[in-house]
Amino acid sequence: MMFRAPRPCRTDDMRAVAMPRWIRKGYDGLTFFGTIITHSEKDAEVFNQRFGPLKNHEMIHLYQARSTHNSWLLFYLRYGWYWLCASRYRKRLKNAGYRLNPFEMEAYAHMNDLHYLDDKSEGVYEWRKFAQMPLSERYLHYTK
Repeated sequence: MMFRAPRPCRTDDMRAVAMPRWIRKGYDGLTFFGTIITHSEKDAEVFNQRFGPLKNHEMIHLYQARSTHNSWLLFYLRYGWYWLCASRYRKRLKNAGYRLNPFEMEAYAHMNDLHYLDDKSEGVYEWRKFAQMPLSERYLHYTK
């Protein structure tokens, strides 16, 4: 999957597959090199058949990968770095590495706007605004 994944700019839609052991409890989907991983076949069908807020959230990650030099690898390296940096807030906020990650902050902010990606074929860049914020400011932004 990882070695055969097309570059983000060559992916228009991501298909969902069920791989329950790959995804933690409490999460609905996971973007992995252009594929959405879900808990069950039923969940995968929902992602594949309709474009709702959850699929939009995962599609935002595709467009974020386009904005990180059109590379899945660079996207995941940055994602991991931001996750590690934000993890120091884990005593104040459960899943702080995830919740204070700039990529997730943008995806959650726009997941209900199903037209957010309409004119952004080159990628989305709001995550950079969140990345420039100090962690304390991201924490305050998240908790308000």
